[in-house]
Amino acid sequence: MKFTVYQIDISENDLKNPVILNQYRDIKFAPNAELISKMKRFYTEVAEIKASNFSQVFEIGNIGPEEYIIRKAPMYSVSVGDVIIDEQGTSMFVDKIGFGEVCFKS
Repeated sequence: MKFTVYQIDISENDLKNPVILNQYRDIKFAPNAELISKMKRFYTEVAEIKASNFSQVFEIGNIGPEEYIIRKAPMYSVSVGDVIIDEQGTSMFVDKIGFGEVCFKS
């Protein structure tokens, strides 16, 4: 199955805004679906990963194998606050432990 990975990409200029900076920090340290949906405009599609499930996307996005990853933009390892969407349109965000569901329609 193919999964699409979105990662947050906020410019240095946007991070000068204290509201955006605080929301970015919250996404990285205490993510929740409402905040991620609110910050959707800062997310970029970075890769497609071939995997069986969301947990395997996390694993492949961190340790490979690289041949299962099709990069679409600069990408760091899959981590807290990232959004993963499966072929059926189920959107999950990487939480501190596991995943949480999020409304993240394109």
